[in-house]
Amino acid sequence: MHRCWQTLLPLVLSLGIANVAAAGETLYAPCAECHGENGEGNPALNAPALAAQSAAYVSRQLRNFKNGVRGAADGDIYGAQMLPFAATLKDDNDIQVIADFVAAMPAVSTLPSIDGDSAAGEKQYQSKCGACHGSSGQGNDALNSPRIVGIGDAYLVRQVKAYQSGLRGAAAGDTYGKQMAMMAALVRDAELHDIAAYLNETSAER
Repeated sequence: MHRCWQTLLPLVLSLGIANVAAAGETLYAPCAECHGENGEGNPALNAPALAAQSAAYVSRQLRNFKNGVRGAADGDIYGAQMLPFAATLKDDNDIQVIADFVAAMPAVSTLPSIDGDSAAGEKQYQSKCGACHGSSGQGNDALNSPRIVGIGDAYLVRQVKAYQSGLRGAAAGDTYGKQMAMMAALVRDAELHDIAAYLNETSAER
């Protein structure tokens, strides 16, 4: 019996992984309409790239959308687009399946759309962003900081401005959003464009 189980175990594991992947593909299908089949994003639809994003971050944001912590602020038209999709997720299991599916996608490089000084942006990034988001924008789950390299420069700039204006990070219960809002207040527009240019360059090098 022991040898039989040793023989069957790889097959059982492979079937389990295949079932999880299939469930992720099914649940992700509505997301793909905006975020792309491979999680590459779509700037025309204001949708960021999701590929290789932290599962912890994706699951947290989906719960925030579902619970009205994010996307419900008056004037947050782009965040509000996510609300009906998040509402279709039945429970935390659905959320986790999508988050794990997205995190397993190979990272992508998005096309730059914002001009900036990448050399100056590197200095600004390392002094204001790198301690939390990683030296190359790869994110840090231990600090609840998402991956920001390769998500799309227009989306990045829009989110920082949303933090600055209170459209994001001001809702009750958004602990990590409030932290980001304090940091976003320290970044000027020109610096933000330079940081985006640096992250574009970093993404292209990967």
